[in-house]
Amino acid sequence: MTLDMMQKIGDTVVVFCNLLVSASLVVRFYNPYVKKITVAVITGIAYFAIMAILYICPVPMSGLIAYPLGVITVCSISILAEKKNIPQKIFLALTIYMFLWISSEMSLLPWKGISRITFMNPKIRDGMQQFILYYIAVTLLYIIQNALRYLEIIISEKVYYRKNEHMSWREFILFVTPYVAIIAGYWIFSFLSDAYFNTVKEHVSDRYPIYDGLRGLFGFIAFLATISVIYSYQKIKQSRDDQLQSALVSKQVEELSVHVHSIEKLYAEIRGIKHDINDHIMVLGNLLEKGDNASAVTYLNEWHDGFPATDINARTGNPVTDIVISEKRREAEESGIEFIDEFRYPTTGKVEAIDIAVILNNALANAVTASKECSGSTIEVKSMKNNNAYLIQVKNSFSGELSLNPDTGLPETSKDDIESHGYGLRNIKRITEKYYGTIQLEQKEDTVIFTAMLMIPK
Repeated sequence: MTLDMMQKIGDTVVVFCNLLVSASLVVRFYNPYVKKITVAVITGIAYFAIMAILYICPVPMSGLIAYPLGVITVCSISILAEKKNIPQKIFLALTIYMFLWISSEMSLLPWKGISRITFMNPKIRDGMQQFILYYIAVTLLYIIQNALRYLEIIISEKVYYRKNEHMSWREFILFVTPYVAIIAGYWIFSFLSDAYFNTVKEHVSDRYPIYDGLRGLFGFIAFLATISVIYSYQKIKQSRDDQLQSALVSKQVEELSVHVHSIEKLYAEIRGIKHDINDHIMVLGNLLEKGDNASAVTYLNEWHDGFPATDINARTGNPVTDIVISEKRREAEESGIEFIDEFRYPTTGKVEAIDIAVILNNALANAVTASKECSGSTIEVKSMKNNNAYLIQVKNSFSGELSLNPDTGLPETSKDDIESHGYGLRNIKRITEKYYGTIQLEQKEDTVIFTAMLMIPK
């Protein structure tokens, strides 16, 4: 076997081994962003297949053509494997290929040193030794490249912590714009390098060694820009969520405050009537003693009509939670939903009534919405207290399948306006964490059970 034949075989083996490692890194990159690992595996296989085809293709192809073909293939397969959050799928495909290119550019710096001390060492003249040392150098190069890729993936995974959230097309366009500048820079470097070689038949890095250094530096800057894009995207999403949550909490507290003021006014009126009740009893007594029953009945009816009407039919032990449960009972019964109330406000411990009211308001609002879609539906709310642990539980009928977000552990909103909904349970979770507690949702056949646990200090 000739040395040329051995080199062709060696090149193919090394390249395909590198593609296998890179494909496993693609799987590692996609895995946190998809629901099933099979989607990540299929995407990795697609990457390996397209890059292998491009390598064995008899027509020479530059990276400017190969990379876009790879991005399109990987992106298309990932979308077909999981048809959701399509803007994010495109963003991920662009990002992983950005990482692949960046690691290749950054590895140019160590490659010069590795080649000089191995197969390009002037002291080594034997062809077989150069052959062996060349593949040792190439193996080291690919190890460095894949180590850089793994590091890029780990860093991006830490920064991109809201992995399963919906990405809008507007957000996609905003955050993919810097990629265009990076790709343009890569194209300029490649164009200048090819133009120089075609003109003087010499690689520009051989005449100007700093050229590879500049490409490596550009790759590093491109990586920082990529991470900055992801980081900025996460912070903007977090800031928007915080604003929406704060607005929602303020709105709910404002609504509860209106109800509280109303009930306080009602109680004040009742106290006023209680203060005058002796006078009313004396008048009725005098009328009855005179035998004027008709006047007594008339007076009694007028007195009854003077009592303020109230829809407060819950007796939880706290006026604020009385209002919330009474209101939600009315909404449920108007929709033909059976409402079972076994909730009791904690009699001991330090807890803010508004916090309990927000938990009840959100949980029962979700329960009413879900139960409206069921026939013969029921909502049951109850509470339990054991030492410092206080549990609030809401059971409701549910005709669908509960889908939980892997990042938050909370159900994904079924409403069309994803950007403006789904914050009620987050507010509940925030309140429970304030009391060192947590929330849990589970589905048993056609019933969803929501449980909020709070550790109430004495």
